[in-house]
Amino acid sequence: MKKRGSNFSITFEWNSLIKDFIRNFWAVILAAVIAWMGIKVFETSVYTPTYTSGAVLVVRSKSGTNGVYSNLSASSEMAVIYSEVFKQPSLKKLAAENLGYSSFDGTITAEVRGSTNIMNISVKSNDPKTAFMLLKSVLEVYPKVSEFVFTDAVIDVLSAPKMPMAPSNSVLTRYRNHIVLAAMVLVAGLIVLFSLLRETVKEEKGFSEKIDGELIGVISHERPHLSFKEKLKRKKRSILINDAYSSLKFTEDYQRIATKLEYAKKNRNECVFEIVSVAENEGKSTISANIAIALANRGYRVALLDLDMRKPSMHKIFDFEKEVKIDFADVLSQKAAFNQFSFYRYRKSDLIIAFNKKSHSDSAELFKNDVLEKCIDILRKKVDFVIMDTPPASVSADAITVSSLADGVLLAIRTDTVQVQDINDAILSISDAGGKLAGCILNDVYKPFTLFGQMGSDEMGYYGHSNYYKNHSKFNSVSVEENLTESLTSGEPDKATLR
Repeated sequence: MKKRGSNFSITFEWNSLIKDFIRNFWAVILAAVIAWMGIKVFETSVYTPTYTSGAVLVVRSKSGTNGVYSNLSASSEMAVIYSEVFKQPSLKKLAAENLGYSSFDGTITAEVRGSTNIMNISVKSNDPKTAFMLLKSVLEVYPKVSEFVFTDAVIDVLSAPKMPMAPSNSVLTRYRNHIVLAAMVLVAGLIVLFSLLRETVKEEKGFSEKIDGELIGVISHERPHLSFKEKLKRKKRSILINDAYSSLKFTEDYQRIATKLEYAKKNRNECVFEIVSVAENEGKSTISANIAIALANRGYRVALLDLDMRKPSMHKIFDFEKEVKIDFADVLSQKAAFNQFSFYRYRKSDLIIAFNKKSHSDSAELFKNDVLEKCIDILRKKVDFVIMDTPPASVSADAITVSSLADGVLLAIRTDTVQVQDINDAILSISDAGGKLAGCILNDVYKPFTLFGQMGSDEMGYYGHSNYYKNHSKFNSVSVEENLTESLTSGEPDKATLR
């Protein structure tokens, strides 16, 4: 057996990616909240804001007509000297005294723009008003100092100082939105990355590369038709191929599987099949029910056994509300005889169902005796196919125990649900227990993302609803209670019950 699970690959499947992103979108929002709160914590506990008030000055010579510069080179040299004058402690002292301050609580910065006579001057302080007032005071008192340096120079204010509205030293504050957005993009990228790297079966194309088993059927995704009230109550509805709303594509998928089981019966005399999954919520029970219906629709006599003792679900799938006096589990535990048990016919078809409506925690004890084997031997002679719905392999060992009684085991795999390694381990466990893997069924497969596919059609045409099954629009669940066991255990089958 090849270790296909070790062949690491990245699989892009649009629906899986979208579901992962929607399912984990809370992490993107959480990243934004954490980033925003982190910035706020930094600002309040670590960060000390600094406010800057600035002005633009031009240095020119007094000579010249109408104040035009007579010598740009000389003005530039004067601007450089003035930039040093503004930094002198004496100017700071005069500016503080002019305001009545005991000290100059700020920092002056003066710089000349290149080789021009234009100068930028600013004052930084921890308080915006202080920075603004100090700069205004500097511009008021600087002539008292500058007149001792140049007598032929004038400084004009091109841009007057303004009250700073925000800190000038905080990159986090200035780019808060950018940081929050970057955190959201980072987490979104990680979600996409983990989705692409997750080693699950996401589509039919990559199945053979990863799984040690033959793919005998693909079940396309079918949207359940729920009313608005059912959606609000989050009600789940099983989709059966006899449902009036089931699409033709969905029905044909099960018909193809039924054809392969029909071939197995005619060529290898295989008629008892176990349906199992690795984990819960992979659609195993729905697959069991629909395969049984598909075979019954072809005129075969089919017995469907609900052997998931811990979480029996067939009565929910078929919407069976009648009270069951004797569970099939009671027969297996020998609390009741097999001829006392009542099978239930599905509508007027040749499908009979063995229901369990109660959960049995001691399910392992029910399969230790040979009662189930004897029941199957009786059913082999009376019906054409026996379909056994068993619990997930990862939840209970019952599925592995029963596998040896079946002619073939069908492993239901829901796309992008179970790790590849776990699927291959389950296949190996079935083989080790003496079971025969008849094949795998890939469930809930979405159509490839194409323009025509999203419009509801492709090269095979529109996948509408099957007209054949619209005559069964009223779903009556199991229509008539009949004790079919007596005819199953008698010498000849009752033609009225088993046609």
